[in-house]
Amino acid sequence: MGIRKVVAVSEGPVTRLGQVVLAGEVEDDEPIMPSSLRIMDQYVLTVLLAGEGGYRDAEGRDERLLPGAHTIVPPGVPHWYGTDPGERWTELFVVFAGPLFDAAAGPMGLSVAGPRYPRPVPPIEALRGVLRTPPRSQRAAEHQLLALADWLLDAADGGQARSGAGCDYSPEVAHAVSRLSDDLTRSVELRAVAAESGLTYDTFRRRFTAEVGQTPSAFRSARRLQTAATLLRHTDMTHREIARTLGFADEFHFSRRFRAHFGMPPRKYRAS
Repeated sequence: MGIRKVVAVSEGPVTRLGQVVLAGEVEDDEPIMPSSLRIMDQYVLTVLLAGEGGYRDAEGRDERLLPGAHTIVPPGVPHWYGTDPGERWTELFVVFAGPLFDAAAGPMGLSVAGPRYPRPVPPIEALRGVLRTPPRSQRAAEHQLLALADWLLDAADGGQARSGAGCDYSPEVAHAVSRLSDDLTRSVELRAVAAESGLTYDTFRRRFTAEVGQTPSAFRSARRLQTAATLLRHTDMTHREIARTLGFADEFHFSRRFRAHFGMPPRKYRAS
């Protein structure tokens, strides 16, 4: 993996809902952070995809960050996060502000600083797609903010489920749900997921279906298609780009699968 820092959005349009101040990705590199505690006037979200590091703040939290950590910092909280000296990681980050997020800070999980590990993991490609292209208009910027809010709500629901609120999955199935929700761009071998969960494949498939209400393959497919729907609603990505991003054979295969799931083709879904 090559080293790169990518800033996808810088000083996005100020709208009545808020603003994406900065968004981007650090791939196999050191974080873009000062060495001392810093104070931001906006919300900060970072999602750790690979590597390890640490988080600390003036409220006394001092935690190790592992892959899958979703770290939120509200405005005004002195904080630091980053890798150990000489180490690298891969992260998505976004700095944002506005009345949309202030009004729903609690439900979106924005009121408490620190890392959390949502289960199931909200689709990373959906967040990447939302932040990939700078909005070209006020309306596009508002759609971007609404999409970010929608993603944060999914992440907050997952964080509650991890602590036992509203989640009845066994540990084995919870692990499988997380694996099948993560990195929707790659193929996943279900027998490998079963082995990771400590179950034979037949037992894994039976228990997953009983607890989740879908077979593992149907669950994975639904997550990909739900992510595609998010990208259609809130980005300018073409059908071909979405198909390639989410691992469909081509845009025609994607269109057939999408229509079977949602009852309408992607083009009509986007227009509606």
